[in-house]
Amino acid sequence: MPNEDQRQWQALGIAPLSSGGATGMRMAASDSVEPLTFVEKRAVPVEVAAPEAPKAATISNNPLRIRGRVGDGLYWSLRAAGASPQVAAQYLAALATQIDVGAVAPSAGFDMVLGPGANLLYAGLSRAGEHDLQLVKWSANGRTDWIDAADAGQPQQASAGTVWPVSGGHITSYFGYRYHPILHFTRLHAGVDIGASWGSPIVAAADGQIVAAGWAGGYGRQVRIAHPGGIVTSYSHMSEIVAQPGTVVHAGQLIGYVGSSGLSTGPHVHYEVLRGGTPVNPLSIRFASVQVADTGVVNAVKARLKALLSVGLKRA
Repeated sequence: MPNEDQRQWQALGIAPLSSGGATGMRMAASDSVEPLTFVEKRAVPVEVAAPEAPKAATISNNPLRIRGRVGDGLYWSLRAAGASPQVAAQYLAALATQIDVGAVAPSAGFDMVLGPGANLLYAGLSRAGEHDLQLVKWSANGRTDWIDAADAGQPQQASAGTVWPVSGGHITSYFGYRYHPILHFTRLHAGVDIGASWGSPIVAAADGQIVAAGWAGGYGRQVRIAHPGGIVTSYSHMSEIVAQPGTVVHAGQLIGYVGSSGLSTGPHVHYEVLRGGTPVNPLSIRFASVQVADTGVVNAVKARLKALLSVGLKRA
């Protein structure tokens, strides 16, 4: 029988149990061990009540103003300033009624005012050496226009009911050459992809006539609308079409629902604009405009602009 010292050394040895290795033994005290004269009593854990869940933030209905510099890119500067993807899309669509948003200089300054429900009421853009934009959303006679009030003393031009095809949608792919995610080669992306949830309503971007509504190969279920000036808009990858060929539609009228038909990786709208049969950047197109010459309307727009630009200013 091994003595106690032998058993301790055996416990310290590195060997499998089948070869005599031991485990779980209490180690004998060595000469280095010093007895304790006092041991502090261990504190008994006290159960602490879970912190109260934070209350949901209250959404204010007061107007909100967001301003900043364009810098390296207008869209991402808007997002960095606090604009949501939906608000940024509204702002770009408003500017696109007047200018090519892809050509905005880094030194330009953006300005916007949001109303209840993050609804864009004002879209401003200051540009060195160029005409500043002060676009005021104006509703009259059942339609909504963007009126440039920067030169409100002169007859104004307002877009003829141009609207974004999907309310709250955000751009997931821009116009230009890109690597196709399904076909796996680089080719022109002839429109913009607007991401939205499945079944979201798709509306006409402007007044026009339906020239096609049905299956269009890789575009899936597609609606095409002809507008004055040789312009055609196209809305693809729908889950359902409600428009009928030959019918006349107005800006904001329902034509179908968001889906992922055809060559598509998820629910979205592929929105194209063609001028004379050639694809152009949808964010740079301006539809036919209507003139605002009524003095009362001009004065009302100027008053609205003054009120909007007072949002966020300190009051004496």
